[in-house]
Amino acid sequence: MKRLWLTGIVKVAAVALLLSGLAVGQLMAAEYRIGVEDVIDVSFWQDPGLNVQVTVGLDGRITLDIIGQIQAAGKTTEELQTDIVRLMSRLKENISQATVRVSGYYHNHVFVIGQVNSPGKLAFEEIPDLWTLINEAGGVGELGDLSRVTIIRGGDQAGEIEVVNISQAIAEGRLSDLPKVRRQDTIEIPRTPGQVLAAEVGQSTEKKNLIYVIGAVSSPGPIKYEEGIDVIEALALAGGPTADADLRKTQLILKDGRFAQTVRFDLEKYSQTGRPVRYIMQKEDMFVVPTQRSGFFSGGLTGVATVLGVLTTTVFLIREL
Repeated sequence: MKRLWLTGIVKVAAVALLLSGLAVGQLMAAEYRIGVEDVIDVSFWQDPGLNVQVTVGLDGRITLDIIGQIQAAGKTTEELQTDIVRLMSRLKENISQATVRVSGYYHNHVFVIGQVNSPGKLAFEEIPDLWTLINEAGGVGELGDLSRVTIIRGGDQAGEIEVVNISQAIAEGRLSDLPKVRRQDTIEIPRTPGQVLAAEVGQSTEKKNLIYVIGAVSSPGPIKYEEGIDVIEALALAGGPTADADLRKTQLILKDGRFAQTVRFDLEKYSQTGRPVRYIMQKEDMFVVPTQRSGFFSGGLTGVATVLGVLTTTVFLIREL
C-alpha cells in the first residue's frame, strides 16, 4: 500500500513537472522578437553617456556609438543585449552589461480606414483580433456597415481581399472565428449603402485630404494629399518599392461615392518608355503595389467591387497608346 501511494506521488509530480515545462516552453516561444520600425532603448549603467534610443531601420539594423551597426530585427531583447555587450566589451573593457527595451512597438502595424472614428495606422506588440482593432480605431462610425468589413492583405499577400460579416459573427457569438489580421493589413469599414446623415447632405461629396499607398512599399499607409500628385510621386513618398515589389501589376483604386474604377499600371514599362501619360491622383485614391510572389487581387475584380461600391470598371494603361 505504501509503495502504491509513493508511486502515485511520483506520477503526480512528473505530470506537474511536464506541464510546468510546457508552460515555460510556450512562454519562451511567445517572447517578442524585435522588428523593423520598432524603437529601442539601449542603456549602459557603467557608462550612461552611451545610452541611446534608436529606431530599427528597414535593413533590420540599429547603429550604436563605438560598435556601429548591429542586426536587431528577429532577435529578442536578451539576444540583442548579449550581442551588444559582446561587441562593446571588445572596445571598452569596463562595459560588461547592457539593457535593451522596446519602447515603441511599430513593426506590427495595420491600417484601419473608412467608417471608424479614428482611422489611421495602429501598431501593437502583438496584433489583436479584428473586432478589437476596430474598437482601437475609435469604434464603428454612425454610418459604418459591419456586414461588409474588408481586409486588404499586405506583406507577401498584398492585394488579396477578404470580406467579413462581423455583424453576423456578433449575433451568433462567433467573434473568435473572425479571420486573423496580420502585419501591414488594411481594414476598411464601408459606409452603409444609401445611409447619409442629414448634416452631411451638403457635404457628402467631400473627401478626406489623404491618399493611400499600400503593399510592397517601404512605408505603406496614408499620405497627405497634394494637388497634382501622380502615382510615381506617391510611390516615392511611400519610401519607394521594396525589393520584392512587382511593378508590372500595380493598381490604382479610384473612389467616387458609390462608384469606383481600378486602373492598372506597368511601372517597369513606364520607366522605360514614359508611356502612358502621367496619371494624377485624387483624394482617397488607393495605390497598391503587389509582391512578385503573389498575384494582385487574387479574388478578382468582383472582390474589388465588393470593397469599393456597386460598380467597378477596369482601365488598362499598360499598352502604349
